[in-house]
Amino acid sequence: MAEVQESGQDGESQPQPQPQPVAIEGRTMMVLYGSETGNAEEIAMELVKMARRLHFQTVVDEMDSFKLTDLLRYSVVIFVTSTTGQGDMPRNTTKFWRNLLREKLSKTNCLAPVNFAIFGLGDSSYPKFNWAARKLRVRLLQLGASEFFKQGEADERHDDGIDSIFVPWYQELRTTLSTRHPLPGNIKPLSDDTQLPPVYTLRLASTMFTFSASGSPSTAVGSDAGDAPETPSPPTAEELEELAARFERTKTKAAVHTHIENPRSHVLNVVAAAERSRDGTFPPFMARRDDVWENLHNRRVDSLDKDNIITDHPEKYLLHKPHRTVSSLPPEDMLAIPGSYVARLMYNERQTPDDHWQDVRQLTFGIEPRRRPPIITAGTTLVIYPKNYPEDVQSLIDMMGWQEVAEKPLDFTHSVASAMTALSLTTRPKHLYLKERAGKGTLRDLLTHNFDITAIPKRNFVRELMFFTTEDLETTRLRELSSYGSEQEFYDYTSRPRRTILELLRDFPGVKIPFSRVMDMFPIIRGREFSICNGEDMITANEGGIAIVSILVALVKYKTIIRKPREGLCSRYLRHLAPESLVRVQLKPPTSSTLHTDELSARRPLIAVATGTGIAPIRALIQDRDQFAEPGRTLLFFGCRNEKADYFYHDEWPNMHNVEVIPAFSRDPMTPMERCKLPHSSELGYMLLPALKYDEGKNYVQNQIRKHALKVGEMLRENPLVVICGSSGLMPASVRSALQDVLVKTSVVRTHWQAKKWLNEPQNVTIWQETW
Repeated sequence: MAEVQESGQDGESQPQPQPQPVAIEGRTMMVLYGSETGNAEEIAMELVKMARRLHFQTVVDEMDSFKLTDLLRYSVVIFVTSTTGQGDMPRNTTKFWRNLLREKLSKTNCLAPVNFAIFGLGDSSYPKFNWAARKLRVRLLQLGASEFFKQGEADERHDDGIDSIFVPWYQELRTTLSTRHPLPGNIKPLSDDTQLPPVYTLRLASTMFTFSASGSPSTAVGSDAGDAPETPSPPTAEELEELAARFERTKTKAAVHTHIENPRSHVLNVVAAAERSRDGTFPPFMARRDDVWENLHNRRVDSLDKDNIITDHPEKYLLHKPHRTVSSLPPEDMLAIPGSYVARLMYNERQTPDDHWQDVRQLTFGIEPRRRPPIITAGTTLVIYPKNYPEDVQSLIDMMGWQEVAEKPLDFTHSVASAMTALSLTTRPKHLYLKERAGKGTLRDLLTHNFDITAIPKRNFVRELMFFTTEDLETTRLRELSSYGSEQEFYDYTSRPRRTILELLRDFPGVKIPFSRVMDMFPIIRGREFSICNGEDMITANEGGIAIVSILVALVKYKTIIRKPREGLCSRYLRHLAPESLVRVQLKPPTSSTLHTDELSARRPLIAVATGTGIAPIRALIQDRDQFAEPGRTLLFFGCRNEKADYFYHDEWPNMHNVEVIPAFSRDPMTPMERCKLPHSSELGYMLLPALKYDEGKNYVQNQIRKHALKVGEMLRENPLVVICGSSGLMPASVRSALQDVLVKTSVVRTHWQAKKWLNEPQNVTIWQETW
């Protein structure tokens, strides 16, 4: 049953005091994660909550935020990492990983005191499945660390998702920790029905300040010294003329009506307040409600004698406040994202016919340089940070009852003391960026720019909701959904219908989350990465230093059992992004140098396989190769549905040097004779399933590879670069199976087992895969 709630500060409902984690000397844990999309970070946060319930003092962060020597200070270290690219470590682990690989550390047993466990996240459609976690484990053992619990390896391709592996691993880990690190005395682990204190909290910022007799501003009682506003600049002659003119217009009016015409600017209010302060009366407060002053001095402000107070806040005197109206599109405010660029949208062009079921766009941006033009090569991705729409933000504010605090400036605080570590603790989560030149953010700002309120809810989110409702039925239902052992029910309610956080909250109207808990509850909006689809020669900066880049985006919109169509947050944002809009973007280099093109590599044969928008990085690569005098032979297998609908860039290929394109139109009609001529695989086994014939008679790229086995086999003998891009799942495995068939058919090897081994040898072929 949910705790009975009582009134707290700022008008919020606060729960009754509950048991809290106990700080026990020597009982410490570090949780380090490496994540590209946020899944590994989510797992890490769930492990941290489990550890806190076992009374471990915990620290959690990206691997790159720590030094190797920091590992020695904790009794338990848990690593959570995903695998990216071709078996590579995530970008936020590269510095940590390089330190681990230093030659001088070998055979030193420098990590002998470290007790660790590892959980990896991977995609079995990649040949180097969970490679990052495996590499990390091997290196830690080489340096003398001890593995106290078995490694877990989750597969995002599994029908039940990563929970199929993570949940049993999590439960066994908890049992192992309890056994290896028993609690002293009568201290008991905290149950899952006990709410943990937040890691990060929000509180209303005090923004009031007064003027001294000299007219200079000073910090008011209740505000932080560092929050005092800067001294405003003196008014200009035009502003003084405006002040005089306004006085003439309003001098015959009562003070309560002076706000109706031409309200005074902030600078003029500063000047007026400074003038009044010279009269020796009590110091006036600037342009804010004076509740703090009144409570402090136990007296009311004579507002009718202070016309600047009236003019600044006329709405507070209205008996019937108008309903807040919101614009239909997100604001154009930009976030202060480290290492980002300002990009201007030049074109937002649909590439598929209007009557086609899928909306595919090519968006072209002009990127302004910071000091020098950015370096962009094939495989570089453009990172875009989408925003929530105002109507969704307002809907959440209304549901939670945050109307009174939505526009007020906020302070960020770290709530969990960590006395056992000298590491600095940030006051807000990583990747939570505030608006540029905005000072303190507001709740509406955070909900618009930072928190993914339309994401599919995770188990952690659902579990925490039961602490914020007084409805017994809601508490019971939320506990059932989020409990371990109810994975299928949770999946059927959330992931299968793609139900969003907003929709879940509408299903539980009794849930009222305090605004102070927002940072601990809602996931951060993460940047979406899109492969740049134009080559270096097409990107070259113009005279103004503007680099022109394009991306090819398939907008996500579909239907499930829920009546309202599902639409991705970024897809919705990009659909309505108008030309000339300014956005903040990041440029991420490829995870390896495989696609780097110089005169020598451009002569190397290229076998490219793309489906749908997977053509984007391949187009950039082909354009890079085409700028050299004698590019090597390129054989492009491009799979799409229809020749007339989504055969992207078909008019460009004839103009490329030494490029042959073999399309595969999977939905265009075929004659029976054409269908019979398409070979299919009899060897493909996927995810331990029996051999499949799902592609029999289908015009898929793998069957076109088999159909042109002689061409492909000839190129495979010449140490080619093979690039596979497009949808994950069966496609990458099917393409590799087709290449194995070609090797056997053209007598490069004798058996499929030998063919599989042959494809993994770098002296024979280099394979670069990017699927999603």
